[in-house]
Amino acid sequence: MKIAYQGIPGSYSHASLIDYLKINQIPQKQVDMVTYTDFAVMVADLVQGHVDRAVMPVENSTTGLITRTLDHFRYQPVCAIQELYQPVQHTLWGLPGAQIADLEVVYSHPEALSQCQSFFAAYPHIKAEEYHDTAGAARFVSQSGNPKYGALSSATAGALYGLTSLQDKIQSETTNMTRFFVMERLAVPKAGLGAVLNRWRRERVQASRLMLYVETRHEPGALAKLLDVFQLFDCNLNGLDARPIKDKPFNYGFFIEVDTAGLALDRQVFWQTLEYAAAYVQLIGCYQAQEVLVDYL
Repeated sequence: MKIAYQGIPGSYSHASLIDYLKINQIPQKQVDMVTYTDFAVMVADLVQGHVDRAVMPVENSTTGLITRTLDHFRYQPVCAIQELYQPVQHTLWGLPGAQIADLEVVYSHPEALSQCQSFFAAYPHIKAEEYHDTAGAARFVSQSGNPKYGALSSATAGALYGLTSLQDKIQSETTNMTRFFVMERLAVPKAGLGAVLNRWRRERVQASRLMLYVETRHEPGALAKLLDVFQLFDCNLNGLDARPIKDKPFNYGFFIEVDTAGLALDRQVFWQTLEYAAAYVQLIGCYQAQEVLVDYL
C-alpha cells in the first residue's frame, strides 16, 4: 500500500500518517510512505492510482479551512474516508548557540506562520518566510549553517535535524490543532452516488458525517433552497464555507459539512434531492466524526 503525505519525516502530516496506521492497526512495514511538496500533484497521483491513499490537512482550529488543500478536491473523484486531529505545538528552532535576538528570518509552512502571528508581532525584526513544509524548513536551516535563520516546526522535527529549541509552544492559540483527511479514489457505479452512500451506511454505520462541495444556481433563494434540504432530512449542519469558482468572477461554491445520523429516509433519496436543489454537488468525504481532545495541554 502506498500512502502519500506532504513534507518529510518530522512534519505534522507525517505524524498524522503514523497515527492513522496505529488507529487502523496497519503495520508500517506494509506501507510505502510517499512524500510530496505539492498538494495538486498529490491529488493527481491519487486519482491516477500512483498512490492508494493520501493524508492531507484540511482545517486548523486557529485559521480555519485550509483552502489551498480543499480546492484541489473540487471536481476530482476523491473522497475522505477518515478524519484525524493532530495537536500542533510549534517550536522555534535555531542552530546550536543561536539566540532569538539574533534571528533575521524564520522559515516554515505558510499555515504554521499564520498560526504564530503573536510571536512575530512581539519580534518585528524577524521576517516570516514561507517554506513548503515545517520539517523541511528545519532541515533547510540545519543545512544552511546560518545562525540568523530559524524554523517553526514540531517538537520532534528540529531535534531530528540537529537544531536547538529557542522557544516552544509559540502558536497564538494554546489549543491549536489541525484536522486531516485520509483520502481515497472514488469510483461511482452506474447506479449513482446515492447507491454508494446507502451501501456505506450499511457497511460503515458510524460514518454519518459528510463533507460536500456544492454550487447553487445563480438565482434568488438558491442557497436557501439547498439548506432547506438538510432541514427536510433532519441533518445537522456543521459547517458552511464559500469559495470562489474558477473563471466565474464573484460566483461562489460552498464546502458544506453535515451530520446525517438523523437521516430519516435512505441516502439515495437524500442525494437525489440535493442534486435537484443544486447546480452541482460533489461528495468530498464520508467518515465517522472524531472527538476533539485537548489532553495534551
